[in-house]
This record gives sequence, C-alpha cells and structure tokens, in this order.
Amino acid sequence: MVIREAFCQDEAVSIGCEVNKNPVAAEELLELCADAALDGVSLVAVATDTGEVVAVAFNKLQVAASDSSEKPFFEIFAEERCTQESSKSLIQFMANVDGRCNLFQKYGIDCSLEIMFLATQREHRKRRLGELLCKYSIDVAKKLKNGPLSKPTVQDLGPKYSNMKPRSVTNLHPKICQAIWTAEPTQKIGKKLNFTVHLVVSMEEFVYDGKTYAERIGTESPFCEVAAILL
Repeated sequence: MVIREAFCQDEAVSIGCEVNKNPVAAEELLELCADAALDGVSLVAVATDTGEVVAVAFNKLQVAASDSSEKPFFEIFAEERCTQESSKSLIQFMANVDGRCNLFQKYGIDCSLEIMFLATQREHRKRRLGELLCKYSIDVAKKLKNGPLSKPTVQDLGPKYSNMKPRSVTNLHPKICQAIWTAEPTQKIGKKLNFTVHLVVSMEEFVYDGKTYAERIGTESPFCEVAAILL
C-alpha cells in the first residue's frame, strides 16, 4: 500500500516516467519489491496505535558481475517481467545510473546493500521515518556479516506472489550500503547519515514518451545522486 500510494504517486522518478498515471506499471513495481523482499533485508515502520505500515525501505542485495556480459538484476527484471513502458523506464533508469558508477570497483568489493525504494505515507511525513529506515538499513547490512537475519520464501509474500519464481539469495555479505537519492528529501537524508556522493546526474538526461523526466517533475534543475557508505 505504501509503495502504491506514496512511492508510485509522489516519487520524483515515478512522476518523471508517469508510473503515477499507470496502475498496471505500479503493480509491476510492487512485484519488484516482492522479489527484493526475498533478500530478507527490507524494513517497514509500523504505527503503534493502528498497526498500519506507514513507511517502507525495500532493499536489495547487489552482487558484482562475474564478467562484463552479465546483466544487472534491474535490467533483467525490466526486460523479462515488465509489460508497461513506464515501469520499464523507471527500472532502466535505476540500472543506467547504477551502471555509470561502478561502486563495486570503486570500493573493491563483491556485494552491497542498495536502498532501492524508500517511501512514507503522506500523513506520516516529516517525522524522520525515512531517515530512521535508512539508518536501520545500514545496521542490517552490518549484521549480515554473521549470516542472514531472515530467509523469506515466496509463500511468505502472500497469495498474490505465490506463483513467483523462487530464487536463491547470495551468501555474500554487503561491504557498503548504496542508494540513488532522487530528490531533495532523500539527498538530505544521505548527507545526514554521511553517505558519500559519487555521481550526480540530471533528470534532463532521461526521456519518457517524448518528455524528459525533468519536465514532468517540474522542480528547478532536478537531479539524482549515486551515494554510498562503507560499512
């Protein structure tokens, strides 16, 4: 619900490629979240009074390619499991930006934890929930040195995703936590948590259906940052 109502409607990149206007594309991004959840490193914030999930951080364990011909996870997902051009555009944006800055090579590592999708319900914003989820994502990444914290199965994802193809999870543990900060609020979180920005990319570079992302986002000179922190 948080991804559908918050991320798919209000996230800058979702607006840039019109996922916010395409319910089918939003469902495909929810499947991406379900797949990422199998890594056992995603987090939620729950309101204590209602039990409602009000913020989420869907995180993905990323592994360095064994050779230059190996496609990254996001690119494979967009090609094989997306039917909508808007959801393909968003995921290809992620793969493109990640691919421009080889953090595995930069840090000399084989595995990272990527904060993939971060979102908070509108009525619960400005309570530092995004910052706390990022902070705890770093903590989770550090704890993986001692082995997985949980091992979710496809069945744990509920009946909607019970037919999703199971996959194995890497036994490697992350040495960095990385993210693509796509707007000022997340860029502020990254700065507060001491992430190092390695790359800045203008949203003018990405085009969907004849318009740049920047034209739809509408803020002055929107850009994203590729950032990471050593664990």
